[in-house]
Amino acid sequence: MPSDTWIDSGKTDGVQAGKFDLALAWIQKNKETFIGSVVIVLAALVFSAYFVIHYRDLRDTAWKNLFMAQQIGYGGNMAQARQQLSAIETSYGRTSAAPYATLTKGDMLYAQGQFKEAGAEYSKLLSSKDLAPFAVYSLGKCKEAEGDMPGAQAQYADFLAKTPEHFMAPEVHASLASAQELSGALDLAKTTYEKIVLLYPDTSWAIQAKARLAHTATAKK
Repeated sequence: MPSDTWIDSGKTDGVQAGKFDLALAWIQKNKETFIGSVVIVLAALVFSAYFVIHYRDLRDTAWKNLFMAQQIGYGGNMAQARQQLSAIETSYGRTSAAPYATLTKGDMLYAQGQFKEAGAEYSKLLSSKDLAPFAVYSLGKCKEAEGDMPGAQAQYADFLAKTPEHFMAPEVHASLASAQELSGALDLAKTTYEKIVLLYPDTSWAIQAKARLAHTATAKK
């Protein structure tokens, strides 16, 4: 057995050596092609490394600028904050910070009562992988604030259909029920409140829903 192993090992080494000799011979005959290929590979590696480092720097700068814009907005200078948020969208549009800048801009506009403008910002995020649920709900709140109850209900229903397990779902259910109630659709509101009690028992949402159920029952008498 040991001798067989030694013989097999020798054959393997011979094959490897033969392949190496063939590769060396090819390189000697095709020096220009080989050197050109090596240069291209090295250039690609250098470019990839530069791109990764450059993107990381851009991303970090974008997030820093976003934080600064938020602080400026919280300090009361909304106009300057929105200006900086727009700059992030323009200059760092490919970074992960850009959609958050859009969301922040929408929130600031909403806080100022500019519901139509805020809705336009939220609409930009409806296809965002991470922020779409927030955009859908916030757009519903804008429509509700503008008095568009059917539009608001459509947004809330869309949220619940697409992301029923989202952590904001209880709040969205409550907003939907409230919009239904304000629209005079008391039967629909009653159904939604009952769903809240069923889905989220022993929570503040359930307590509020029970109170609204009692109120709507009284109102129908």
